[in-house]
Amino acid sequence: MGFSKLTFIKIFYIVIALLVISSADAFSQHDISTLKKRKEQNAKDIAYTNSLLTNTLKNKNVTLGQLNLLNQRIKARKALIESIENEISYLNSQIGKMNADVKGLEDELNKLKQQYAKLIQYAYKQRNSHEKLMFLLSAKDFNQAYKRYKYLQQFSEYSKEQGKQIGSKKDSLKASLLRLKKAKSEKVVLLSDKTKENQSLAQEKSQQSEIISKLKQREKQLRDDLKQQQQYTKKLEREIQKIIESQAKLAAKKNKGGGKFGLTPEEKILSESFDQNKGKLPWPTKTGFISEKFGEHKHAVLKHVNVRNDGVNITTDSNAECRSIFKGEVTHILSMPGLNNVIIIRHGEFFSVYSNLSSVSVKKGDTVSSKEKIGEVYTDQAQSQTVLKFQLWKGSTKLDPSLWLYRN
Repeated sequence: MGFSKLTFIKIFYIVIALLVISSADAFSQHDISTLKKRKEQNAKDIAYTNSLLTNTLKNKNVTLGQLNLLNQRIKARKALIESIENEISYLNSQIGKMNADVKGLEDELNKLKQQYAKLIQYAYKQRNSHEKLMFLLSAKDFNQAYKRYKYLQQFSEYSKEQGKQIGSKKDSLKASLLRLKKAKSEKVVLLSDKTKENQSLAQEKSQQSEIISKLKQREKQLRDDLKQQQQYTKKLEREIQKIIESQAKLAAKKNKGGGKFGLTPEEKILSESFDQNKGKLPWPTKTGFISEKFGEHKHAVLKHVNVRNDGVNITTDSNAECRSIFKGEVTHILSMPGLNNVIIIRHGEFFSVYSNLSSVSVKKGDTVSSKEKIGEVYTDQAQSQTVLKFQLWKGSTKLDPSLWLYRN
């Protein structure tokens, strides 16, 4: 039996509609999965910061290290609250859709029940077999009798189908009501979580204000420490610039056709590979967070004072190991006041710089691989913090490491 053109068009649009609905459902599942993963990561960030703060708070003296950790925990807490709010918003939209679905199913079920009731009434009136036989025999001819027979047969099948549809609609309605109940329960839990997190945030902000107030009482010391640190930073910057220039001159003499840095074919491949891995490079520490970002920004305590960072500061665990972020050659190992040990690794045209190391496990000229341990990060007992100062250069241009490192 063939399809008419009109039937084919109807089927086509039904298939398209089903595909759209299924795609929307898949997107919704993906969306809620992403929200839940983000929330889990926020909770992990808070737990990690708590573990660092526990050790830091053993130091009775208030420090910038404590403030940095508390600021990070507040940041993670705000992110967690935002994730919870997003999930609540998502559930609200789903609950709205589910309510509409339940209403639609209830209306359809009522219509089916009404139709079925009429069918039952009609079937009851026609229940006498003699009447059915007379209905067939009273036909004018054989064709009309056959049509009447088919009508009775179709009526019987239609009655059964209506019964099945009612059963199916009841099952769908029951399932929708269960999903709706579950979504509402999840919303109640999330609202409770949000209240608790907001209370924790308020306590942390109060603690933050208290620490800032105490640190401001030592403003002169903070300014002196900052001035000294800036001197160390400028000295390192000059040293790096000098090293990069000497590397460029030395390489240019060896390989005149290799551009400014005299890159060999192998070094060109390494440099291009490094460039292609922007945003995918592993962190120089296994754990930690960026406690001071790249570039110029306001001091955490001192008013009208800006600080400049040529890289990023990564606060991590005590005695944390430092790792190379990519394959390269150790070109220099320095020992500098205020920065302890410094390792510079060359990756073709790129240079990664690891400062504030307590110990070094490589030597000049070594070829290191990605994630290979090169030393340990120094723990400042006075500040109760372990901070790696990490920089990234392309030639003589400073890069923002946060744009190059991959964060799970």
